[in-house]
Amino acid sequence: MAIFSLRASGNWQARIRRDGWPPQSKTFPNKTDAIAWARKIEREMDTESFLPSDEAARTTLEQLAKRYREEVLPKLRARERDKYLLSRIEEEFGKYALSVITPAMLSAYRDERLKAVSAQSCLHELGMISRLYNKAIKDWKIKIPRGNPIAEVTKPSVSNERDRTLRDGEEDLLLAVLGERENPWPRAAFVLALETAGRLSELLALRWSDVDVRARVARLRGVDGGITKNGDAFRDVPLTSRAVRLLESLPRSTKGKVLPMTANALKLAWARAIARARRMHLHSRLCEQLAELGFDQVDRDREVRALIYKKRQPQPITRKLLDKLEKEDHTLVDLHFHDLRHCATTMLASQLEMHELMKVTGHKSARLVLRYYHPKAKDLALKLA
Repeated sequence: MAIFSLRASGNWQARIRRDGWPPQSKTFPNKTDAIAWARKIEREMDTESFLPSDEAARTTLEQLAKRYREEVLPKLRARERDKYLLSRIEEEFGKYALSVITPAMLSAYRDERLKAVSAQSCLHELGMISRLYNKAIKDWKIKIPRGNPIAEVTKPSVSNERDRTLRDGEEDLLLAVLGERENPWPRAAFVLALETAGRLSELLALRWSDVDVRARVARLRGVDGGITKNGDAFRDVPLTSRAVRLLESLPRSTKGKVLPMTANALKLAWARAIARARRMHLHSRLCEQLAELGFDQVDRDREVRALIYKKRQPQPITRKLLDKLEKEDHTLVDLHFHDLRHCATTMLASQLEMHELMKVTGHKSARLVLRYYHPKAKDLALKLA
């Protein structure tokens, strides 16, 4: 029940205290208005439709992020990325109350971030803010006068569809570099990605107990053996002869995993392999051009060593040729590990029907499969011939 008291100023204050709800109070010029307000609030509490308006002013985004981190993140698959996004948002807006953050502030933040990160990264950060507000409003019943401020912010346009696949010679370059390592797992991951169209997380979760070499089938699961990105418990994929030979040659890890390494370790190994393979390719082409200029084998090797070990300066013509090659030769430039899934899908599409291909890649629609299918015109011309 509400309590009404006459203030020294002559105004009437209504106070409501009810179990399960934060205390509410408001001052009015007359008692009639105070009673009407109290009845309205109590009726909303009775129907559980009341949203306390002052809670948004008392709750900072930092507090909201803390609750999200404790209650929501443990249930999500992309926890690590969301942890980073939460930290980034807290750094910028953590001390602000939810009711204070405006669309104008978020628009200014968007413009500033676009100077430092890609549109996709900026979109992820804005998306995290939106998820925080939606959770607060819908599930935690925090009444925010303006609602979700992200709704009034123009999102940066993103075109993230990729059509990058392995170009001529790139696979051989990477196999040569990855084969130099004592650790066989990065090379194995590279080959399995090309032969199964598996995602990085699915390949790293693959266990020997899910591999049947005789039946030539592997069961792919999501992160840590959970559901896949598309929500399936698992996905059975056929193994090519090349994949079978690779699996038969691999040592068995005591951990039971086919590829006993972390996602970060594989990404670092991939980045190093790309850099080394590209450097080897450019140096090989440089030697060809130096040979055309009359450099003998000894001089060519001497120039390459100067570039690698930096104990002396290479000749000006060597530096000029290398700079030109780096600008014009795009071998192994902008090649991501996930692009191997594009390569595998394109390869498998020439041997499987669409409905069969969807079972292998795990896509739910033909439209999504087409995002990963990038046939070369010359290959299509051979089919016509």
